[in-house]
Amino acid sequence: MRRVEVAWCKMPKGGLGQSGDSIELVERPLGGLTLILADGQGSGPAALRISRMVAMKAVQLISDGSRDGAVARAVQDMLYTAREGRVTATLALLSVDLHTKTLVIARNAPCPVLVRQEDRVFRLEGHADVIGTYRKTRPAMTELACDPESILLTFSDGLMQAGRRYGKAIAWDRWEERLTRTAPNELHDYVQDLMDEALDLERGRPTDDVSIMALALKGEDDSALRQLHASIPY
Repeated sequence: MRRVEVAWCKMPKGGLGQSGDSIELVERPLGGLTLILADGQGSGPAALRISRMVAMKAVQLISDGSRDGAVARAVQDMLYTAREGRVTATLALLSVDLHTKTLVIARNAPCPVLVRQEDRVFRLEGHADVIGTYRKTRPAMTELACDPESILLTFSDGLMQAGRRYGKAIAWDRWEERLTRTAPNELHDYVQDLMDEALDLERGRPTDDVSIMALALKGEDDSALRQLHASIPY
């Protein structure tokens, strides 16, 4: 038996109010799970309505057994039709598919996915159009082996912009090097520390919503225990 570790955090623009990003976790009917990150156009409640629409449609389709590529295309078609091509969103799906025994990444977002496998870190990046504007938009798809100790991590563009207004930026070389040494059970600390650096660079008031989500595959584990911890303001 193996174990999947999941971690995510998000901070709204300005450090106050509602984030326009949505993160969801859904179990796959044939085994495994998917992390969903949707970023609606703009910020605040209006952006949240868009990202929730996108994320919950993805949840429904994955729960019904749709494959990730089909999910991303259907969500794109739904948003394009519902808003007549006038609203955009980004969408990223990180999946552990136990039926195919693969890691599946679907991207309709400018932000990269960081991958740690076999003690090295590489990026999945490049052309991946946002959804909602063009009828035939398709996701960038990647499928990888379900190797133990693998880590997948992605984020919204608020993290990429952190510190820009002060002439600073995330020190990605340092974070990617740390990722090579991060154990699956240290994933939460890694994600939280990355968020803390972004907030430090933004002096506590981000210029855009900042979200980070990640999953890791732990090796042999005899326990059937499931746990979930959340810390949410209200």
